[in-house]
Amino acid sequence: MEATAVEIRRYLDILNRQKWFIAQAVVVVGLVAVIVSALRTPVYGATARVLLRPDDPSERVKPDESGGASVMYPDRYAAGQKDVVESDAVAQEAAKSLRGLSAAEVKASTSVSVSSTSDVLEISARHGDPVRARDTANAVANGYIENRRLSAVAGLERAINDIGARLPRIQARIAELDARIGGGPAPSSPPAPAAPPATPEPPEDPTAADQPAGLDDPDFDVGGVPTSSESLKAARFAAATQYQTLYSRLQELLVEVRLKRGGAELISPAGTPGAPLSPKPKRDGALGATVGLLLGLGISFVREHLDDRIYSTSDVERTTGLPVLGEIPFDPESVKGDELAVVRRPRSQVAEAVRSLRASLQFLQGDQQARFIVVTSSGPEEGKSFVAANLAAACALDGYRTVLVSADLRRPRLETMFPEAAPSDGLTGLLAQVSPNGPTDAPEPSFAAMADTPVDGTASATRALVTTSVPGLLLLPAGATPLNPAELLNSRKMSQVLAEVTRHPDLVIVDTPPLSAVTDAAILAAQADGVLLVAAVGEARRDATRRSRVILEATHTRLLGVVANKVHPGRGYYGRSGDSYDEVDPKPGRRRQRTRAAPAIG
Repeated sequence: MEATAVEIRRYLDILNRQKWFIAQAVVVVGLVAVIVSALRTPVYGATARVLLRPDDPSERVKPDESGGASVMYPDRYAAGQKDVVESDAVAQEAAKSLRGLSAAEVKASTSVSVSSTSDVLEISARHGDPVRARDTANAVANGYIENRRLSAVAGLERAINDIGARLPRIQARIAELDARIGGGPAPSSPPAPAAPPATPEPPEDPTAADQPAGLDDPDFDVGGVPTSSESLKAARFAAATQYQTLYSRLQELLVEVRLKRGGAELISPAGTPGAPLSPKPKRDGALGATVGLLLGLGISFVREHLDDRIYSTSDVERTTGLPVLGEIPFDPESVKGDELAVVRRPRSQVAEAVRSLRASLQFLQGDQQARFIVVTSSGPEEGKSFVAANLAAACALDGYRTVLVSADLRRPRLETMFPEAAPSDGLTGLLAQVSPNGPTDAPEPSFAAMADTPVDGTASATRALVTTSVPGLLLLPAGATPLNPAELLNSRKMSQVLAEVTRHPDLVIVDTPPLSAVTDAAILAAQADGVLLVAAVGEARRDATRRSRVILEATHTRLLGVVANKVHPGRGYYGRSGDSYDEVDPKPGRRRQRTRAAPAIG
């Protein structure tokens, strides 16, 4: 559960960092979609609805031979009728009533859908002209109905023609049988049908009730030539019955032809559309904004995956595996990193953050005291010198006797933050036993005003310490830039200097070069009580930060934690209003001095 919460916070951090890029993607893609939609030609749509009649008795030419109801599958029937509407025959029928449109154009602009809840076909047509779209939909619907009617009428006409061809043959058969019987009445002529030629009406046979079963079959055939009088009469009766049945069916078919509707009905003709189906700039703009949002999210996560920089405090913890002891906010006024914010702007957010870092160091768990702390970073320009100087000043203002050592012999920065410091041989002068400034009569700095025990003034290293404007803070400058800084820092003389410098102060903070560039910091870390790793949010690289921890662990030193520098504070960051807890006595200009025997940092 905790891992899930961490991942959620990580994703939220990514969204927070990439929110402007995502917003730009949404706006740009949405505007492009609106512009493209507005430039498109309007397309209007109209729909006509046709009701199918699959159970219309007129669809069946003859009843089911089994005597039961005909089996009909509505879904299969509707799908088949959809194919009929989309056929070339219907398109050609519709094109007859539409001027200027060919059957191919009618077919291309028409679509058909089947309702899933009723036997209704929805015939839709699209066109740039709303009137043309309406006329096309109605023409296709009427063309389909006419096509179905003609198809059904054609089947009925085939049945009529077949019956009309059989009636003269049966009539001739009856006449022949009457002649052979001799004395039988000739059949009278029935009313002439509309389609076939006139056929005689079969005469009434008084012996019909005495005929054997099976002779009333319309397809009854007596077979050979009858010889006896009874058989001739039976044959004539069968022929007369067959003639009467076919003649009655013929009349029924003629009526059905006149009443045939084609199995479909136009229940809702298409109307003239008032608004186009497309384009719709608002809808297209919303869809474009959605696509832009998805695109922005995708690109943002890809950028975060490919970007190796650390962007948040949680990234610092996740990358180093060390606790974050302090978060120094980004301050435009000290962007160069050469300002003592705790002294010049004690109520600023930076000063509050440095004091919070000081408190974190004071209350670190563990019995081992950290009196000699090395401050370094994985890369340049991450603010290690800024953190070291302000932390040293904050500890001095809190009553600790503090020495700040500028051990970055390649690019020293602390000297620019203490321009009021007196000239000194510096660290390189001590290591080389040469004073680049010549002999000096400047008095040795002293912690006597802050501690009961005075500093032994005979130590040679203390002669290079200079007094700063911060009470209780001494500075050991870097001195002249040497040709071999790593060899000097790794020398025995350096160990002696550090031993002398750390003998009397409560706290010694050493500023060192970045770990990714040179090995100077690792050399000094091996002799320190603890190491603070500074990581600039938005600038530090994950691989370099991980590699820095590996290098420090190889020295078997104590990793106190990480200081996240240049953090962009949120609304809840303390100190925005300018209020702060500065340890100041009620009397103006006096700071509270702490009296204690043995301060413990760590």
